[in-house]
Amino acid sequence: MLIDDRLKLMSRLMDVSALKAQVHAGNIANQNTPGYRAKAVAFDQAFEQALRDQGADEATEVEAVIYEPQNTQVHDDGNDVSLTQEIMESAKNQTMYNTYLAMVKGKMRLLNIAAGQAPGG
Repeated sequence: MLIDDRLKLMSRLMDVSALKAQVHAGNIANQNTPGYRAKAVAFDQAFEQALRDQGADEATEVEAVIYEPQNTQVHDDGNDVSLTQEIMESAKNQTMYNTYLAMVKGKMRLLNIAAGQAPGG
């Protein structure tokens, strides 16, 4: 199958978006767990820097890192999950995933047309 740099990038971004969704779901599930510290995914800045400085191949090799932010308000029970923040970040992440998916579908349609297949099948 013909794969270009854009499809590789979109695939990588979709993978990281899926990881972010798992992390947000875990945070929401543990919002009432005493002592639980919210998790986050570090990826975007390193990915953008690698893409800008080194190109698409190196950018797709950037690893997503799950970490515990230390700048959140900790409640009396030691938990620092903000449900509002998690819902907002989850919605933003879902929007980005949908955008990446639409871009991949568009690219696949173009490849199908170039290969002489009808856009619908």
